[in-house]
Amino acid sequence: MAGNVPGRTWRDRAKAIDQHGQTARPEVVKPLHRTSLRVSEADRKLTDREWKQVANEYIERMGFDKCPWEATRHADDHIHITVNRVQWDGKLANTSHDYAKAQAASRHIEKAHGLEDASRKFKRERPQISKGEKESAERRQVTPEREQLRDKLARAERASNGTRASYEQKLTEHGVEFRANVSKTTGRVSGYSYGLDGHTASPKGEQQRPQEQVWFKGSQLGRDYSWNKTQERLTEQQRSSEVNRETDRPATPRTPPASMPERQPATSNRDRSSEDVGQPMTREQARKEAARRAAERQPRSLPATARTNQPTAQPTGQGRPSPMTQGNEQQRPMTREQAQEEAARRAAERQREQERNRDQDKGRGR
Repeated sequence: MAGNVPGRTWRDRAKAIDQHGQTARPEVVKPLHRTSLRVSEADRKLTDREWKQVANEYIERMGFDKCPWEATRHADDHIHITVNRVQWDGKLANTSHDYAKAQAASRHIEKAHGLEDASRKFKRERPQISKGEKESAERRQVTPEREQLRDKLARAERASNGTRASYEQKLTEHGVEFRANVSKTTGRVSGYSYGLDGHTASPKGEQQRPQEQVWFKGSQLGRDYSWNKTQERLTEQQRSSEVNRETDRPATPRTPPASMPERQPATSNRDRSSEDVGQPMTREQARKEAARRAAERQPRSLPATARTNQPTAQPTGQGRPSPMTQGNEQQRPMTREQAQEEAARRAAERQREQERNRDQDKGRGR
């Protein structure tokens, strides 16, 4: 269809392409770049002239226009392009990011020639089954292997407990062959390849060689089947399993320490009727309760003159003693009961003083 290599037959042109690379840059191990361009089943049939334009546009946008190349049409819907990366001047063409360049060139060609945008049909999260895979599966009357693997991987993942060992065990049970790409230095797993038991084929273009296991990388099955995504889901599944095991354990009743005393109510309801229990006391009831408690404690208290003869020792942690004076004689520190009585007495005095002040204010107002 197109090209820039002289020769009457395709064999002459192929020989010229090979000899140029061997002569100009014999140290280059893989000098050839091959690709194919195909139109969609929904597109029209392109003429030879249109295929020639497509090939030239692809070569120019890939940066191969200074290299020996040729495009051959093998069927109505596609062409094959062969390029020697060694340019005519002996320099090596830049092939970095060739995948991105090829996709950009394809989108340009589709738009320029009114062809269907293939990027809208292709789903990275679940790549479509190729035409060759479909035809091969139909001949053998089986579901395409790529679809079978997606289903089996999902079931093995759900059946595992979230660990890598369990995941691999479930893969084997579901008839999935696998091999991990493990770093020899760090031991880190960078990816997995999967295959179906009994799915073998000869290497492409070498039909005479024995058949080998057909492998699919996780990313070839879909974005969600890459090892990074699978590992994230397995880790989350393992955490969920641990949480469920913790939840299923019988709860151990928590009991307060034996040394912790029970809390007693702050106020006594001894003088209150059953209807008033739980209701706040009035001021008069509070005053009576304070007087009753003071009367109960009074028999156990010592007279003021006797307190001066009590030992001066005080338990550690009771706080700094406050000296009490009566007349000119300094008294010893009070006990806790004595301090409570003193506090109740002072509170009663303040209450009486407030009532007298209110009575006086009322008298002045009258």
